[in-house]
Amino acid sequence: MNRRLAVRTLLVAIVAVAVSACAGIPSSGPVTRVADDGDLGQSAVRYAPAGPQQGATPEQIVRGYLDAMLAFPQSTRTASTFLTAKAADSWAPSSQVRVYSQPEVSQPQAPAGSGDTGELVPGTVTVRLGFAEDAQLDRQGRYTRVAAPSAVAYTLEQVDGEWRITDPQDGLLVNEKFFADYFRSFDLYFFDRPGRRLVPDPVYLVVGDQLATNLMTSLAGGPSAAAREATRTYVPERSALRPSVPVSSRGVADVEFTDDFADLGRSSRDRLSAQVVWTLRQVPDVEGVQVLGGTTALTAGGDDTQPVQAWGGFGPSTARGRAYAVVANQVVEVDDGETRPISGTWGKDARGAQQVAVAESGVAAVLPGGAAVRLTSREGTGGRTVRGTDFIAPDWDPDGRLWLVDRPAGSTRVRVTTGSEQTTLDVGAVAGLDVTDFHLSPDGTRYALVAIDGGVGRLYVGRVLRDVTDQVRGLGDPAPVFTTAQAPRAASWASTTELAFLGDSEAGAQIYLVSIDGSETTSQVSRSGSLLPDVGADALALGTGRSQVVYVTDQRDRLWFLPPGGSWKVLDTPPVTALTIGR
Repeated sequence: MNRRLAVRTLLVAIVAVAVSACAGIPSSGPVTRVADDGDLGQSAVRYAPAGPQQGATPEQIVRGYLDAMLAFPQSTRTASTFLTAKAADSWAPSSQVRVYSQPEVSQPQAPAGSGDTGELVPGTVTVRLGFAEDAQLDRQGRYTRVAAPSAVAYTLEQVDGEWRITDPQDGLLVNEKFFADYFRSFDLYFFDRPGRRLVPDPVYLVVGDQLATNLMTSLAGGPSAAAREATRTYVPERSALRPSVPVSSRGVADVEFTDDFADLGRSSRDRLSAQVVWTLRQVPDVEGVQVLGGTTALTAGGDDTQPVQAWGGFGPSTARGRAYAVVANQVVEVDDGETRPISGTWGKDARGAQQVAVAESGVAAVLPGGAAVRLTSREGTGGRTVRGTDFIAPDWDPDGRLWLVDRPAGSTRVRVTTGSEQTTLDVGAVAGLDVTDFHLSPDGTRYALVAIDGGVGRLYVGRVLRDVTDQVRGLGDPAPVFTTAQAPRAASWASTTELAFLGDSEAGAQIYLVSIDGSETTSQVSRSGSLLPDVGADALALGTGRSQVVYVTDQRDRLWFLPPGGSWKVLDTPPVTALTIGR
């Protein structure tokens, strides 16, 4: 299961629920508490809203319509009864979701020709709904933060003496509480351009019995327009997908397409299967997947029922990240609070390294002054020196390439070194950013960086662009990542879709994690229960995976360690001059 699902229960704690009672779940409707659906941490309350009451005013109709969109299990059947028949037929509730707070429903505006008393007369009226729009989800569930005031003006007319809405908004409106209770973050899986790596694309979907269907419907929508330069899909379009993905009592999800897969090559079949299996493995109780196209069933290892553990080779490496540091001018590995020099020359003499990157592919260190990087094998052989200006910490990608970032002439430059070859990338808008941290995601498909803007650090995420031969061609445009934490710095990857970084708080610098879509910021304190002492933390090493290693250094060059289930403790080491997570 996606590692991020384990922490989604924290969403309620970091979302400010400020919903007017008029648009919340009222006490008059049938509310039923049922068993929690799986282990996604969602609310166990199901709600069937009431339809329009006889003689309801225009204002009451709008309020009832808002409430009807909060049905769970999600359904728009009742909400449609607040609309005229023509409006109900044309309404597209699945086109998007808008998340709101602080709703205000105005008094109806009397139509032209009303009497002097202002009483409503037959005809049309307008009721204005004002609200704070917190976020939007597109048709596939991709999250975009809005945080701006918004409004909808509804026109109502009388149908058989009852007021009904003639012009519903595009998509659904749900309040913050409903979003926190019933939406959870999942990943859609597409491939990079070479078709080598699965690339997760986070979306928010409603939990419940239709989760498998909703995930497949979103997956069949394909990559977003912004991602198509870097990703591709082998899954047929939504129009070819059967409308339902049932899950049997044996935990087998049945995915059917009208397209016949008989003519697909083995490579395309495998990748189509991998996308479907990796996406549906997030559904609680799904143990296997059957994929049928026309009369052709896709298989994994010759079995029509593909286990959810299949196709692991297309995912990111599951190798445990290791912490490395430069201590007393030696490159050391840090494990469970113990340090030991690595083998080879770097474990004896780190050349005064200011920053270091360690992987099976080799060791790279920024030398004193920041104008050169020394690159060798893991044992310290085959050395070469790369010159530059103001190097930041280098980074190894999963394929053994070394990425070097510096700032000649005040512009950010990114070079990729493979063996004796070196390529300067087209980095687009990254060139204009004052980059202080740059790291590749565990699968090598994205980059994250911190850039200084107005004296304050800001987080960005972008895509690594490859051609079909798997050659790195450049970087996609960086997108800012919203976070509620202050002054982010020392950023790295906590998973393929989540960043870890240091940020300021009233208790001093703490470790935070943020989803790459900016939808959720949580603190490491929430996960570990241990507050980092206010020691001026300035560097962070946090490994990916379920059992994360966490180390920081402070302004006194001390090394701090957070053992699993324990409290922070300072290690008895000489001054630490560099800290990193290596492969």
